Amino acid sequence: MKKQQGFTLIELMIVVAIIGILAAVALPAYQDYTVRAKLAEPVSLMASAKMDIYERMVSGGGWPNDTDGEAIVDKIEANSDLVNTAEYEKGTTSADPTKVTLTLEKTGDAAVDTKDLVFTLTATENGLKVACTTNVKAEAYNKLPSQCRSAAST
Repeated sequence: MKKQQGFTLIELMIVVAIIGILAAVALPAYQDYTVRAKLAEPVSLMASAKMDIYERMVSGGGWPNDTDGEAIVDKIEANSDLVNTAEYEKGTTSADPTKVTLTLEKTGDAAVDTKDLVFTLTATENGLKVACTTNVKAEAYNKLPSQCRSAAST
């Protein structure tokens, strides 16, 4: 009897089928993961803008004026490929919250593109409290950063 020198055709076909099934399951999960990783960028840029707003608030005794606030959030727009527009809405008094709205684009997901991340900054004794809300629909919650997921609105 001869010794077998390789794999049979059926064995190779089984391996290819297994790889195909794994790829069919893994690709959608990978795409969600990449969108979620991209969305960490605007949140990170907002963290630095928050510090700038807070410093100007402490030194000026109130929220930065519209011109200064827009200059701060325009840095987010300039430094991010995912933020189409960034808008600053100053609170009327130090007790009223200020809002920064980031409109998203080029995220790789139609359910997230053209949607907003709205960061509400509220002055507290210990600094600024930041709450994130969004108009992303419920089916795309898993793609949002964790701090924006719990307060998401439809």
